[in-house]
Amino acid sequence: GPVKNGGRGFQHIVKHHGSLFKVSPDGKQFEVVATGFRAPNGIAIGPKGELTAGDNEGTWTPRCRLNWIKPGGFYGVVDLAHRDPAPTDYDRPLCWFPKEVDNSSGGQVWVPDKRWGPFGGRLLHLSYGTCSLYSVLKEEAGGQIQGGVTRFPLNFSSGTMRARFHPGDGQLYVLGMKGWQTSGVLDGSLQRVRYTGAPVRMPHALSATKRGVEITFTEALDPEWATDPENYAVSQWNYIWSSAYGSPEVSAKAKSAIAPGEAGVEWTGDQKKLREHDTLNVKSAKLSQDGKTVSLELPEIQPVMQMKIQFNLETADGEPLRSEIFNTIHALNP
Repeated sequence: GPVKNGGRGFQHIVKHHGSLFKVSPDGKQFEVVATGFRAPNGIAIGPKGELTAGDNEGTWTPRCRLNWIKPGGFYGVVDLAHRDPAPTDYDRPLCWFPKEVDNSSGGQVWVPDKRWGPFGGRLLHLSYGTCSLYSVLKEEAGGQIQGGVTRFPLNFSSGTMRARFHPGDGQLYVLGMKGWQTSGVLDGSLQRVRYTGAPVRMPHALSATKRGVEITFTEALDPEWATDPENYAVSQWNYIWSSAYGSPEVSAKAKSAIAPGEAGVEWTGDQKKLREHDTLNVKSAKLSQDGKTVSLELPEIQPVMQMKIQFNLETADGEPLRSEIFNTIHALNP
């Protein structure tokens, strides 16, 4: 979209601003796939034609988001919907990102094969703002794509923008730059991320159910650590979808007083006290027979725009496994 200097609002809008469209190689066929994008930076096409794009916080975009795009979809920015009447709701993203995770999204890339270890066939997301690389933990619930991300324990020299897997060596090459707000220290970088064959100790899959969340890891866990509820911390919150720039982080309980998805909402008075996170009680933690999947019992689990799952564990071979997952829940699986 034609974002104004400073990021708030838009300049003169023309027919296809904020649209994703498909053009045939000969230029004779043109098709609008989806609308309502503010400032997506990078796009990925998956092995089965899957379309993804990030989008960056601003007008009608309460926080950065990772979109799993479907034909005919509308992805949040009313000014760029190109629809009459204007939409009053939007297609949900795979997940939202708090600012410490991604304050300015880069692109995505699919891992082509197992030369990159256990992540073959998976989607990766890049953050320009935090110079980070994330593994996407995708699931489907109620016909809706949802899930979250977990960060690879890597530090990049500049804002990660684009990544490609080399067809020869099967490894990941990441291109970065520095042009606006980013934690990067260099003006540009080209860095390789190589799978060495050593154990990878990370979350690998996520599922939100009516009982809680199930997290599958790449390596087996130490049972004593994995089954202690004190080794986990879970919190959640919502955002406000409105024409304002961004959104506060608000208690999920706020929906009884004000709809988090309501357009044009004003956040004033006593409602300000709802600017907080909700802590969820981890009632129990159970480990699967193979030692790789933990089931956290969360009696208060509900659909929510943002959840944060922290854990402090050890693997079965005694190595520390401390990380976190940031995810979105649109619906709960049985």
